[in-house]
Amino acid sequence: MLPEQKVPRWFTPLRLLIIFCATNLFVYLDRGLIASNGVNGSPPSEQFPEGSGIQGAFHLTYFQDGLLPAAFMIGLLISSPIFAEACKTANAFRLLALGMGVWTLACLGCAAAPNFGILMLSRALVGVGEASFVSLAAPFIDDWAPPKAKSQWFAAFYLCIPVGFAMGYIVATAQPLRLQGSEDKAHAPRGTLSALQQFWHDVKTIGSLPVWLCLASGQTCYVAVLGVFAFWGPQAGRQLFFSDKDAQSASAADLAFGGVTVLTGVMGSLAGGVALDRMGSTLRNASSLCAASNFIGFILVVTAFSATKTFTSFMVVFGMGQFALFCLQAPVAVMGMWCVPANLRPLCISLITVCIHAFGDVPSPPLLGLIQAKLSQGMSAQEGAQQWRLSMSLISMLLLASGCLFVLGAWLATPATDFRVKEREKRTNEGVEGVHQAEIGDEDDVSQLLLRENPAF
Repeated sequence: MLPEQKVPRWFTPLRLLIIFCATNLFVYLDRGLIASNGVNGSPPSEQFPEGSGIQGAFHLTYFQDGLLPAAFMIGLLISSPIFAEACKTANAFRLLALGMGVWTLACLGCAAAPNFGILMLSRALVGVGEASFVSLAAPFIDDWAPPKAKSQWFAAFYLCIPVGFAMGYIVATAQPLRLQGSEDKAHAPRGTLSALQQFWHDVKTIGSLPVWLCLASGQTCYVAVLGVFAFWGPQAGRQLFFSDKDAQSASAADLAFGGVTVLTGVMGSLAGGVALDRMGSTLRNASSLCAASNFIGFILVVTAFSATKTFTSFMVVFGMGQFALFCLQAPVAVMGMWCVPANLRPLCISLITVCIHAFGDVPSPPLLGLIQAKLSQGMSAQEGAQQWRLSMSLISMLLLASGCLFVLGAWLATPATDFRVKEREKRTNEGVEGVHQAEIGDEDDVSQLLLRENPAF
């Protein structure tokens, strides 16, 4: 060991070994994965025209497929001595970090490669990244391993090579989990234009669903208010109840808002989920609970800003309002899962995310800043500070709009708009049809048996 060296506080030799062993496992797991039948696959054939794995996806010949490990080794062999020499003038641990960063990005490049050329280049860069680890990890272990256990440490490190390879083979056999309603690749649109057309068709399908429109617009108004509270809340609390000369007021307001937000966020989110389960997990109940959360939260936060006289009473009432508002979290999430077809749930959530930020908490903080500036224009500092009561109350009116939109969503929500019901009915019908077809098949089998045993029949 080298005790005279300065080391960071987190560092211990054992932690270093654990990091290196875990990294070694992942490095060789990658090698095992790409060599496995599950990932490498087989080329197209008459029996399987699409092939499987990498060979099938890129329609590779065996020669082209063999170029992948060759490209990897070229990257590894060229880069390994470069890293080894560079450590003489550069920090070796940072070179390790750089190399593994390249390795990570290159693995992502392999996963997203649109053609064989990009795949082969990415595979070569995987070798470049791994070269840093191959060159520099073992010397670090030699430096820091206890003298009496040095061989054991190297054994543990190199044991990860066969274990990682084996893990790669094993992991490759695992079937990926599928989202309900997702389609097979055979039915996926081919080509950029077809994919864009399918995307636009899916967007129009979601946009034509009234319950989803109520959900997206209601949640956008809700998030706009939360964005204002998150950004301007501590400053409003400080200016309303503390003097600018009080040096500790800013930290007190920050701590109070932070603590209350964490507490009410956890408790409110859990309470909303429990309440919906007890009410019955339906679209109508979820939307009704969202509406109630908005209306109750509106009353409480407006009361906090307009009627409280001390910072303590303000935080108590405002915290109660935040608790009510956070009760919306679980119901609004399940609405996004149930108001669209199962295969469109990811796109549904993505579109809602875009809406609530682009039209919600992105424009609302500067809008509130503009309102506050206009209200306090020409006033003294003390009078201007009190305008936070009005500006915050005005922006909180969006909670009323959100509540009304969720009321409309509850009114529009019927069993017919709950796609869980449609999926359940579809599976039931398919099951009945399957049983019917099986019965017909059984009857045919019996008829064929009777004919064979008694031709006159």
